[in-house]
Order: sequence, then structure tokens, then C-alpha cells
Amino acid sequence: MLTLVSLEQRLGYAVPLIINRYHLNVTINNRSATTRIDQIFTNPNDFEVNGKYIFPVPDGAVVSNLALSIDGEPLSGRLLPKEDSQRIYRSSVREGYNLGIMDQLSTRAFVADVDRLPARRRRHIEFEYLQFLPIEDNLVKFSHPLSLAKSVNGSIADLAINIEIESQQELRTINSASHELKIDRKNDHHVHLSYKGRNIQPDDDFQCYYSISDDDFGITLLTHRADESEDGFFMLLVSPKNAVKKTDVIEKDFIFVLDHSGSMAMRKIDQAKEALSFCIRNLNDGDRFNLILFNTQITSFADRLNRQYRLVSSERSHHSETLSDHLIDISDGREDTVAFIEGIEAGGGTNINEALLRAVSGEPDPNRPRIIVFLTDGCPTAGVTDPTQILDNVAQANSNQSRIFVFGVGNDLNVRLLDKLAADNGGSRNYVEPHENIEEAVSSLFRKMNEPVLVNVELDFGRIITKELTPMNLPDLFREEQLMVLGRYKGHGDTVIKLLGTIGEEQQIFSKNVIFTGIEMDNDHLPHLWAQLRVNELGDQAALMGYRDSEKLHKEIERLCIEFDVLTQDTSFIPVDDGSYRRDFRSDIHQVYTLNSPIADLVKRSKRIEKRKSDRFKIQETDTKYIGRKAFHQHGEKWVDTKYDGQSELKIIEFGSDKYFDLASQSDEVAKCLKLSRSMIICHNGVSYEITGKISH
Repeated sequence: MLTLVSLEQRLGYAVPLIINRYHLNVTINNRSATTRIDQIFTNPNDFEVNGKYIFPVPDGAVVSNLALSIDGEPLSGRLLPKEDSQRIYRSSVREGYNLGIMDQLSTRAFVADVDRLPARRRRHIEFEYLQFLPIEDNLVKFSHPLSLAKSVNGSIADLAINIEIESQQELRTINSASHELKIDRKNDHHVHLSYKGRNIQPDDDFQCYYSISDDDFGITLLTHRADESEDGFFMLLVSPKNAVKKTDVIEKDFIFVLDHSGSMAMRKIDQAKEALSFCIRNLNDGDRFNLILFNTQITSFADRLNRQYRLVSSERSHHSETLSDHLIDISDGREDTVAFIEGIEAGGGTNINEALLRAVSGEPDPNRPRIIVFLTDGCPTAGVTDPTQILDNVAQANSNQSRIFVFGVGNDLNVRLLDKLAADNGGSRNYVEPHENIEEAVSSLFRKMNEPVLVNVELDFGRIITKELTPMNLPDLFREEQLMVLGRYKGHGDTVIKLLGTIGEEQQIFSKNVIFTGIEMDNDHLPHLWAQLRVNELGDQAALMGYRDSEKLHKEIERLCIEFDVLTQDTSFIPVDDGSYRRDFRSDIHQVYTLNSPIADLVKRSKRIEKRKSDRFKIQETDTKYIGRKAFHQHGEKWVDTKYDGQSELKIIEFGSDKYFDLASQSDEVAKCLKLSRSMIICHNGVSYEITGKISH
């Protein structure tokens, strides 16, 4: 990273450099990684300044072929020993305010002098290096010190990360603890990862890891345990093969339930018909299906076909108890169904209860998952209209045998009914807002659901005791999807994790030998990520249950939020106005589904909850920052450790002083935290320290 070392900077006259572009391009071939950094800096000052390009090289890292150029011209640099590097680092912190380097103080540095940066001008810097990535238990990790960019003025205007990974062994688990990556799997041996962002605050280094395995299911375990007397934290990732043979994809039964009441007229019904046609055309050979239409009455396509009725959508309907239960083999009814869908028209009321009972009627085939896709744009207006009664009726008829995936369209919905319908029946809720396209939303989810590779999934952790798992109910595994499970564990040592599930008619078991560690300081993002996901899941459950029935859940949510500093859209911390830094916890979960909540707001909330259930990285808030297991909240210009009680005596340490660097050397966690600000309060080993912005020379 380029940082200033001018006299003007030391005297406080110079403004730090602006970073206009930071493009990270990485090519990994069988763990040999070539990293290319493409950066554009601007000197915002009215005078020339001198700079120094600094790049840390960690101990044990096999790094070679370091090459640096400015505006296309090669620039020579040197790899310094630790002692010289530390002097450079400390000078960079004191004089260039380069906080991003605080957790690199013990590493070697590649350094190049960049003199006479012209006033108000841009400079294009390219840096390239080669490294061999370490591997442990089939897990390969790649990291890049992106937080070094904190030495510049403000955020990164244009951040882009592109990583191309190729491997002789099959690539399985792919995850990032720091950034939300887009994952494009070319095949089992080739994947492309990407991230783009504008005006990004580089608080975290970039980190990602991937596992390699030729097994049918890649199983990866990550653990964290800072204190052996406490329960540990773990993340388990399960990844199926990407290239699944058609014969390995489980045959399934789909039931599509479409609301074609009057409110679905025109644009909505046209998009819904396109979505249904897409699903029918893309069902796999061997799949079976039915299409149920509902408004005031119920129309079953399977019933019409089985009774050899004419395929005209205006024909008479039947009560659900008289309809035929026989599903249609896709090879026999694909074209007829598409023709039938074309004739669907909108009109009438909304009999949700009768439609759902028709969909779950009959015993499902125990060897085939039964998936119900339910699409509506309204509230129940015909037949049984009480939401509680509808949910009770479906629960009694379904016994959780069919997974129900809900699509709510528009802003005239009973959101609580649809949310709970999906939650109680093992599916997901999906909402299409007025400006969104129904066809795109349905077809996107269908592509995933259409290729299950393991259903009725269970996990056995052997002799290790696990608890407080999230998600509490394991979903089916689909091609190109990763199952992520987080939780706490007791004890430590070797064990065998068993993944159990059904493929076709057979129960299958896949095993992996793993180690649950006694002490593990790496993966320090796991405690907060676990608490974040668990609070989201418990909060959703509490909101759906209602306050009277969920008092214990509310207490557990409050405990987790306070202990792990978790913020959600329904919980918050309110500063106490007494001159201290204390905060009070507040929860609005009990008000989520109140009658005066705008439906549009409930739809947006439900979509965020569904998305956050699968988050694989910590959610950073504007006024709260998470660093490892710690969290800091902002008070004016100062960042305050959330563990500070607002009353304990503060030990004052000046920024850039010898005592400041001594504090950083006490632990890696403290060094990472000190990257946050020159003005902060941090608690460590029972002592509260206040770092002042004053600089010692």
C-alpha cells in the first residue's frame, strides 16, 4: 500500500492519498497463486509529496517474483528483515496514520520509495507476486491485506476482486469470512469468484478458503476456541459434487399452486404463467407434478387429465375431497400442461385454505420428496379466511411431509400467514415486490429445487457433544448449494462426522474424520457469525409465535445480542444519555406483525430475514464494527469497546507512542482492533485503555 512519508504529513499539513481504484486479480492453479494488484492513487494536495509502497510478507509465506511498476515503469524495491521492517511499520503508523498495518508489525516488509508524487495528479501502480498457499485437512486458505488501504483518505472508490481457481482435485466448499462473493462454478475443477463494491471502507482483510476433495460430498470443519474452559464454536460446510449425473438427481414430485383470482389480472397473471411454463419445461424426466389453480374454487390439472376432461381452464372445478390424487408423469403431460397454462385467466376470490389442503392431500411417496410451490398475491377472502385456522388445517393435513415454498406477490398480503406457512412446513418464503418480475423470482428458485442430491438430511457428530445449532432444521441439499451449520461444542479431539440422507429409495451415509480443537485462535469470526445467525432464526421464530408464547426466546435473544453484540433489524442498542458510554438493549420483535405495520415494510423485512439466514460473513453496521470476537460502537469521533461499562478507570495511551505499540504486541486481536481508529477505548485482560488521537514525536 502507498503511504505518505513527507515532512508535510508529519507536521499535519498534508492530506492522505485518495485511492480511486483497487482491483485484485488472483489466479490459483493447484495452490500456486499469482496475485496482481492494480491501483490508482490521487495526491489531493496542492504540493508534491513523497510516498513509500509497503507490502507485508507473513512469516512462513513462500512469496516470490515481487514486481512493482508506476505508470508502466518498473520500480525497484527490497524485502527487509524483521527489525528494519518494524521501524518502517512504526514510522508509517506515526507519520502516515497507516493503521491498516497494525496487525503486520511482526512481519517482513517489501518496501519501495515513491518520490515526488505530483500535486492533484493520479498515479497508476501495479504490484504482482507469486505465493504457494498452505493446506490443512484439504482446506486451502487465501488472504490479502486489504485493510492496508486504511492509510488512504476515506474509502475505496472502486473495489473489484476476481479470483480464478483451478485444481486437479475437485473443488468443494468455497467461503469467505470477510466479503460476500459471487461464486461461478465452471465445473468441479474450475471456479471463478468475484466481488464488486463502491466507496468501500476497508476494515477487513480479504479472506477466502476452499476445500478439495474427490468424495461425493465435501465436508469441511472450522473451529474456534479461545478458552478451553468454555464451549467452542464450529462451522460445518457440506458441498456436493457440481457435475451431477442426471441419474444421480433425485426424482421428485412437484405441486404448483397458483392464485388466479381477480387481483392477479393482467401483468401478474402473464408473468406467473411464464414462470409456470418455465418450470414445466425444465422438470427432469422421471419427475411427476400437478398444477392446482385457485380463486373462489379449486381447479386441478391432474384431475382433468386423469378424468380425460378437455384442457380448458374455464371448465367446472371440484371440491378438494373429490379431486383425483394421481400425479402426472412429466413425460406424459409436458406439452398438454404448457397449453393449459396458456388458457389461464384471472377472476374471482381467494380460497387459500382449500387450495393448500388440496396440495397436501394424499400420502406422499416415501422415496420421492414432495415440493409444493405456492404463489398468491392476496389475503384469504373465500372459504376459511381465519389465518390461524388455515395454518392449523395445513399442519394437520401435511404433518410436515411436504415442503412448502411460498411466493407472495405485491403488497396486499397476509405476510405473517405466508411466513409461518413456509416456516412450519420446511420451505422458504419469497416475495416479489411490485417493481420485480414474478417469472425471474420463481424460475431462480426452481433451478435450485429441481436438482436435489440428498434429502431428509441429518448429521451425527460422533463422540463430540454439539448444541445450539443453526439452522435448527436441516434443509435438503441441492446441486451447486452448500449446507452451512454453525453451533457450539463441548470437549475436543478426533471424531467421525456422519452425513446421513436419502438418495432415491436408499438411505446413504457419508463420513469424514475431523478434529474439534481444544484451543484454536483462528476463525475468530465464528462466535459473532454463529450468534448473528442464531438470533435471526430465534427472532423470526419469536415474531411468528407472538410475544405471549415466546417469552423464553426473547430472553435468549437478549442474552445473545448483549454477549455477542448482535444487531438485527428488530433489535438495537440505545446510548444512555448520562455522559457515559453505556447502552441499553431494545427489542421490537413483538411488534413485527402488529396490525399497523405497513405490508410493504413486512415484505422487505421478511426478504431480509430469509437472506440473512444464509449469510456466511459478519454484517457490518454503520456505527458498529466487528473485529474478531470484539465489537465497537461509535461515539462521535471515538470508537468504544462494547465491553466497556462506562465507569471503570481508563488507562490513557497516546497514539503512536511506545506504550501504544507495546499494547499492540500483547495479542493479535488487540493489534487488529487498533486498526480501527486513532481515538478509541479497548478492553483487554481486565484493563480498559483509552487511545488518544494525540501523536507523540
